[in-house]
Amino acid sequence: MIQRIQTIWLLLASAAAFVTLRLPFYYTPTPMALEIDGSAQYTTLISLAFSGCLSFISIFLYGNRMLQLKVVLVNFFLSVLIGFFIYKIVIANPGGGFTLPSVGLFLLPILQLMSVVNIYKDQRMVSNADRLR
Repeated sequence: MIQRIQTIWLLLASAAAFVTLRLPFYYTPTPMALEIDGSAQYTTLISLAFSGCLSFISIFLYGNRMLQLKVVLVNFFLSVLIGFFIYKIVIANPGGGFTLPSVGLFLLPILQLMSVVNIYKDQRMVSNADRLR
Protein backbone atom coordinates (compact mmCIF):
# COMPACT_ATOMS: atom_id res chain seq x y z
CA MET A 1 0.00 0.00 0.00
CA ILE A 2 2.56 2.63 1.05
CA GLN A 3 5.05 1.63 -1.64
CA ARG A 4 2.64 2.74 -4.34
CA ILE A 5 3.12 6.34 -5.48
CA GLN A 6 -0.60 7.08 -5.64
CA THR A 7 -0.74 6.59 -1.87
CA ILE A 8 1.62 9.54 -1.48
CA TRP A 9 -0.45 11.67 -3.87
CA LEU A 10 -3.68 10.79 -2.06
CA LEU A 11 -2.15 11.52 1.36
CA LEU A 12 -0.99 14.90 0.10
CA ALA A 13 -4.43 15.61 -1.40
CA SER A 14 -6.08 14.72 1.91
CA ALA A 15 -3.66 16.97 3.79
CA ALA A 16 -4.27 19.82 1.31
CA ALA A 17 -8.03 19.56 1.83
CA PHE A 18 -7.74 19.58 5.61
CA VAL A 19 -5.22 22.46 5.61
CA THR A 20 -7.54 24.50 3.43
CA LEU A 21 -10.39 23.65 5.77
CA ARG A 22 -8.68 25.07 8.86
CA LEU A 23 -6.34 27.83 7.69
CA PRO A 24 -7.48 31.06 5.99
CA PHE A 25 -7.00 31.01 2.23
CA TYR A 26 -8.29 34.50 1.39
CA TYR A 27 -8.16 37.83 3.16
CA THR A 28 -9.50 41.31 2.58
CA PRO A 29 -7.39 44.02 4.22
CA THR A 30 -9.76 46.95 3.96
CA PRO A 31 -12.25 48.30 5.11
CA MET A 32 -13.03 45.32 7.33
CA ALA A 33 -10.25 42.83 7.86
CA LEU A 34 -11.76 39.52 6.84
CA GLU A 35 -10.03 36.14 6.71
CA ILE A 36 -11.92 33.41 4.90
CA ASP A 37 -11.20 29.75 5.57
CA GLY A 38 -12.88 26.53 4.44
CA SER A 39 -15.63 26.87 7.00
CA ALA A 40 -16.82 30.20 5.58
CA GLN A 41 -19.87 28.58 4.00
CA TYR A 42 -21.53 25.27 4.65
CA THR A 43 -20.97 24.17 1.06
CA THR A 44 -17.21 24.62 1.27
CA LEU A 45 -17.07 23.13 4.76
CA ILE A 46 -18.93 19.97 3.79
CA SER A 47 -17.25 19.55 0.41
CA LEU A 48 -13.70 20.08 1.73
CA ALA A 49 -14.26 17.70 4.64
CA PHE A 50 -15.80 15.12 2.32
CA SER A 51 -12.99 15.50 -0.20
CA GLY A 52 -10.32 15.09 2.47
CA CYS A 53 -12.02 12.01 3.91
CA LEU A 54 -12.61 10.55 0.45
CA SER A 55 -8.94 10.99 -0.45
CA PHE A 56 -7.89 9.28 2.76
CA ILE A 57 -10.38 6.43 2.38
CA SER A 58 -9.40 5.81 -1.24
CA ILE A 59 -5.86 4.97 -0.08
CA PHE A 60 -7.20 1.78 1.47
CA LEU A 61 -8.97 0.69 -1.73
CA TYR A 62 -5.68 -0.47 -3.24
CA GLY A 63 -6.97 -4.05 -3.57
CA ASN A 64 -9.61 -2.99 -6.09
CA ARG A 65 -7.89 -0.53 -8.40
CA MET A 66 -10.92 0.14 -10.59
CA LEU A 67 -13.01 1.12 -7.57
CA GLN A 68 -10.14 3.26 -6.32
CA LEU A 69 -9.93 4.92 -9.73
CA LYS A 70 -13.66 5.70 -9.73
CA VAL A 71 -13.55 7.10 -6.20
CA VAL A 72 -10.60 9.34 -7.02
CA LEU A 73 -12.29 10.57 -10.20
CA VAL A 74 -15.42 11.46 -8.24
CA ASN A 75 -13.19 13.23 -5.74
CA PHE A 76 -11.52 15.13 -8.60
CA PHE A 77 -14.87 16.42 -9.82
CA LEU A 78 -15.71 17.35 -6.24
CA SER A 79 -12.49 19.36 -6.01
CA VAL A 80 -13.41 21.19 -9.21
CA LEU A 81 -16.76 21.97 -7.58
CA ILE A 82 -14.89 23.22 -4.50
CA GLY A 83 -12.94 25.52 -6.81
CA PHE A 84 -16.24 26.92 -8.08
CA PHE A 85 -17.43 27.52 -4.51
CA ILE A 86 -14.18 29.31 -3.68
CA TYR A 87 -14.52 31.39 -6.84
CA LYS A 88 -17.98 32.51 -5.72
CA ILE A 89 -16.58 33.50 -2.30
CA VAL A 90 -13.74 35.46 -3.88
CA ILE A 91 -16.08 37.28 -6.24
CA ALA A 92 -18.33 38.22 -3.31
CA ASN A 93 -15.36 39.75 -1.42
CA PRO A 94 -13.32 41.84 -3.88
CA GLY A 95 -10.12 43.68 -3.04
CA GLY A 96 -8.41 40.86 -1.18
CA GLY A 97 -5.68 38.38 -1.81
CA PHE A 98 -4.84 34.74 -1.40
CA THR A 99 -2.70 33.49 1.46
CA LEU A 100 -0.12 30.72 1.51
CA PRO A 101 -2.57 27.94 2.53
CA SER A 102 -4.54 28.65 -0.65
CA VAL A 103 -1.89 26.62 -2.47
CA GLY A 104 -3.78 23.58 -1.15
CA LEU A 105 -6.83 24.63 -3.16
CA PHE A 106 -4.86 24.66 -6.37
CA LEU A 107 -2.91 21.49 -5.57
CA LEU A 108 -5.99 19.43 -4.65
CA PRO A 109 -7.16 18.61 -8.21
CA ILE A 110 -3.57 18.29 -9.48
CA LEU A 111 -2.66 15.74 -6.82
CA GLN A 112 -5.82 13.78 -7.52
CA LEU A 113 -5.08 13.72 -11.25
CA MET A 114 -1.57 12.50 -10.54
CA SER A 115 -2.97 9.68 -8.43
CA VAL A 116 -5.46 8.80 -11.21
CA VAL A 117 -2.60 8.52 -13.68
CA ASN A 118 -0.62 6.26 -11.35
CA ILE A 119 -3.62 4.07 -10.52
CA TYR A 120 -4.23 3.64 -14.24
CA LYS A 121 -0.56 2.73 -14.80
CA ASP A 122 -0.78 0.12 -12.03
CA GLN A 123 -3.94 -1.34 -13.54
CA ARG A 124 -2.36 -1.47 -16.97
CA MET A 125 0.76 -3.15 -15.57
CA VAL A 126 -1.32 -5.80 -13.76
CA SER A 127 -3.45 -6.49 -16.83
CA ASN A 128 -0.31 -6.86 -18.98
CA ALA A 129 1.17 -9.26 -16.43
CA ASP A 130 -2.07 -11.28 -16.42
CA ARG A 131 -2.06 -11.37 -20.21
CA LEU A 132 1.47 -12.79 -20.25
CA ARG A 133 0.58 -15.64 -17.89
